Amino acid sequence: MTEKGLVFSQNVKRVAFDEAHRERMMSRYDLFMSVAEDCTNHYNNIKLEKERAFNIRNKAFKNYDKYLVDFETNAITNGCIVRWARDADEAKYMVYNILSDEKSKNIVKTKSVEAEEIGLMQYLEMKKNDVTETDTGDFICYQFNERPSDISHSASHKTRDEIAEIYSDKFGVKENLNAKQLMTVTRKVLSDKYLNSDTAIIGCDFIVADTGDVIISEDEGNILKSIANANVTIVLAGIDKLIPTIDDINVLLPLSSLYEVMKIKAKAFYTILSKPEKQQKIYVILIDNKRSKILEKEHQRSIMTCIECGACHNICPIFNTIGGHVYDNAFPGPVGVIRSIGDEYEDMAHLATLCASCHQCEEYCPINIKISDLVLRNRIEIAKNKNSLIAEKRVFNYLMKRVLSRKEMDKTKEFLNRLELKQMMKKTWGIHRVIPDFAEQSFSEIWRSVNQQAD
Repeated sequence: MTEKGLVFSQNVKRVAFDEAHRERMMSRYDLFMSVAEDCTNHYNNIKLEKERAFNIRNKAFKNYDKYLVDFETNAITNGCIVRWARDADEAKYMVYNILSDEKSKNIVKTKSVEAEEIGLMQYLEMKKNDVTETDTGDFICYQFNERPSDISHSASHKTRDEIAEIYSDKFGVKENLNAKQLMTVTRKVLSDKYLNSDTAIIGCDFIVADTGDVIISEDEGNILKSIANANVTIVLAGIDKLIPTIDDINVLLPLSSLYEVMKIKAKAFYTILSKPEKQQKIYVILIDNKRSKILEKEHQRSIMTCIECGACHNICPIFNTIGGHVYDNAFPGPVGVIRSIGDEYEDMAHLATLCASCHQCEEYCPINIKISDLVLRNRIEIAKNKNSLIAEKRVFNYLMKRVLSRKEMDKTKEFLNRLELKQMMKKTWGIHRVIPDFAEQSFSEIWRSVNQQAD
């Protein structure tokens, strides 16, 4: 197992049996289920709408070379500046260079999965750039020096008491504030940052090939506040955010909000960012960062149709046991498990085990992605390419030889079979689970005994 795998295993053991953490995660799961129950009531034919959405996203992948060039051409025509980043390091360096060239001093950032993916905040802090996070959940996480726990509910792993305590320490407010008071403090802290910002770093929902537009949705209004006063806006967009036409958002945006807590099942604000004002600049950084590797794979490429609604990890029993931080991935949950195929096989092998094949994620996915099948495909590729699995293959070959032959199984007594199984499984089975006992007599022995008595 690699160093990443060992750290992962230790973190899982620490978190999975933490009762307080488990209680918070199950509370979050219950909330999701209560919201999801009536989601289909908002569509006459939800199955048809899901198929339409998948076809729209899949169409983009079949013509990616053309659509990406179309987007760049149209965005430049609109007055935007387009940059291409091959990997995380290149993307971070581009952002830093833009901030330096524009002499940015007061920088605000909104929620962006791509920013977390490339480690942008840590990089800019190292470069002595003063950047303020404006998304409430992410803002709370950064007070604890932690990254968001997942895409949709960044600070769901924190309790109100924990947040109130750190707010008291950092902002000098009273202790034991309630949720409404904590929100008031957050708005007050961020209000001056909005008004004095000169640069905004934002993410996006989609980029549109035929118009060069950037589509943004939000609940808090912090993105609109951030870009309203800033002279420079930097948009971070993965190349997987591309859609062919502006009409496609009629299908995709409602589905991306399908599991919103609000009964109207829609975000509070939708923005189409197109042309900068006369004294403003819009930079769009298109990030590859191993996405093209995934697109090369015949089966796994369908994961790139994901619209980041958060349904799959909200319903996932494994995610709801270990939480988002254990994944050490900007895309925690089932989507992150599949997207990790873009990394080296050695580094992502431990993530491929994080699926119980319950298929619940597929039931709730608004794009009809066959997530469990894609996880299985990852496991197959790892088994084919990962050299360190040779020892495991030998063990399983030995086990198969034993269990497929009754003669082989009956050569040893039941206590020896149990001892043998314990030795093989004790590391992977876990100390919290009991290895099942073998029966004192095998089925064939019982069968022979019964037949002999009948004779």
